[in-house]
Amino acid sequence: MGVNELPPPPRDHKVIGIGLLAATTLYTIATTVGKSYGLAFFAIPFFVGFVTGALAPRRPYWTSLVVLVLALLLAIVTMREGVVCVAFALPVIVPLQFVGAFAGQVLRRHFHSRRSRATGVGIMLIAGVGWQVVDAHYDEPLLHPIHDALSEIYIPAPPEQVFAALTSSRWELADRWPWFLTIGLPVPRTLTFDSPGPQGQLRLDFSQGTAFAHVTDWREGRELAFEVDRYQIRDLPFHITRLGRSPDYGLRAERVEDWLTLLELRYSLASAADGGTLLTRRTTWRRHLAPSFYFGWLQQTVVERGQRCLLELLREQIGAAQTGPSIAKRGGDVRAW
Repeated sequence: MGVNELPPPPRDHKVIGIGLLAATTLYTIATTVGKSYGLAFFAIPFFVGFVTGALAPRRPYWTSLVVLVLALLLAIVTMREGVVCVAFALPVIVPLQFVGAFAGQVLRRHFHSRRSRATGVGIMLIAGVGWQVVDAHYDEPLLHPIHDALSEIYIPAPPEQVFAALTSSRWELADRWPWFLTIGLPVPRTLTFDSPGPQGQLRLDFSQGTAFAHVTDWREGRELAFEVDRYQIRDLPFHITRLGRSPDYGLRAERVEDWLTLLELRYSLASAADGGTLLTRRTTWRRHLAPSFYFGWLQQTVVERGQRCLLELLREQIGAAQTGPSIAKRGGDVRAW
């Protein structure tokens, strides 16, 4: 090798290995110190893309994409993230990975020596780690944005009968949900009142576990509201939604509601002119996902669509029950299917 010759660039597989190591390191630090899936967490692909872009002698974007795919597969296989979680995040992390690769290529074009490129990569990795630490220090999940989803439906039954159906000892829902709400996401199955009344306790069984709640507002024929106290989760393999772990937030070893925290579920009943019921369901939650421009819209859409489907199933169930045994007396089972 001549005095002025540059050292040969590293092979693609070495760059992929370095990029995967960077991704694993940044993810581990984020999950260790972080409290939620915030901006710093979703910025990890940018730093990983920068590393591969700065070190890749050819095909930097393809190499960067390979690193991203391998990192996501590793997170899924080790049960750290779920398929649905990853699918929802792709529109954010893929562009960030490519932007990072572009920035790394800019560094490569302007700094020709291996030492200068290694220094730039090291500084960028330190910046990525530093962002995770600073974000974790200032992040407060209790101050994250609050969302409301409000849906209304007409039910051809008086409010008293609808209220009796909602608060019966147990009511079940037909398994007729849109396919995109059933793949790895929690689908309501049954609602059971262990002790109906203003001080009541209830449980909500869904496709991946059970939520235990208590009544916060009970006005017969008019209002029903409850808050979730704790979860008992049975995560499906590779479809982890991270709905519950313990009284803590975010990415710690013991988790609760990494995506969102349910604050209140409320049913309001009003008499219609023809004697039927206008049933309104309001779901209030705190969002723990950033950036807002993407995940705010996504969560709002999913919750609203699921809530609307829930009300439609409830209307069908009450209508079917009207043709069978009376449900006006609270305490009887309501099983339309």
